[in-house]
Amino acid sequence: MHRWPERPPSGGGRWPRRGTDRLEDALAWVLIAVGLLVLVAAVFAGVRAGAEAAERVRIAQGERVRAEAVVVDVAAVPDAEPEAESTDWVTVRYTDLAGRTREGALWLTGAPVGTTVQVWVDRAGRLAPAVPAAHDAVVVGAIVGLGAAFTGGLLLVLAWLAVEAFVDKRNGAAWAREWEKVEPLWSGRRSTD
Repeated sequence: MHRWPERPPSGGGRWPRRGTDRLEDALAWVLIAVGLLVLVAAVFAGVRAGAEAAERVRIAQGERVRAEAVVVDVAAVPDAEPEAESTDWVTVRYTDLAGRTREGALWLTGAPVGTTVQVWVDRAGRLAPAVPAAHDAVVVGAIVGLGAAFTGGLLLVLAWLAVEAFVDKRNGAAWAREWEKVEPLWSGRRSTD
């Protein structure tokens, strides 16, 4: 029986021969490791931002309450189209937490005089921004996490492109030097050196 000679496995587990290939491989592994760290950091950033946003929602829920208000005056925006619903600066009358009747101004869309609207009032009895919903904290966390991952990934891609440009430039110069030596032998003409 005929036996074929044993061949070592391709690559043999060795580093590539050219220095630029070794540099490219080493930097690829470094960028992969940094990419994993970026992903972990992005997750932590998203979770932290979401937790902080949830805490702000919890605090806002304790500081503000919903109240009913009645529109008592509408200051129409002069450039508004008559057919379209416009956002107007309106004065509303509401009752604060202490039971006092107060007035305040805010922007509302399509609310004629006499309309009852929901407003938010702070502990001092002033009109306040609406309390964010609980899912807003999740959205904030997701946006921060995805933004961090995207930014880190973009920086890693730019770093890889810089490595490739450097390696290509070095390889091109090395190949040009090698071709100067090989071309006379390959073409059959003699070098003038």
